[in-house]
Amino acid sequence: MSEGTSLKRLVLRLMLLTVVMFAFGFALVPIYDVMCKAFGINGKTGGQYEGSQVSDPNRVVKVQFMS
Repeated sequence: MSEGTSLKRLVLRLMLLTVVMFAFGFALVPIYDVMCKAFGINGKTGGQYEGSQVSDPNRVVKVQFMS
């Protein structure tokens, strides 16, 4: 096999591998949805949070930054 043919084959395989990896990235989203439904994992949010936040003025929070 000559050098040129070997190089063309290598480039073709690398391009094919790139396309397969790109397609696999798009396929992960439906796979993720199926796995979440199958295992009962609530991986997606159900919508916008409609609760309210209440601050407790009696609570003291001490924050210490260490670097």
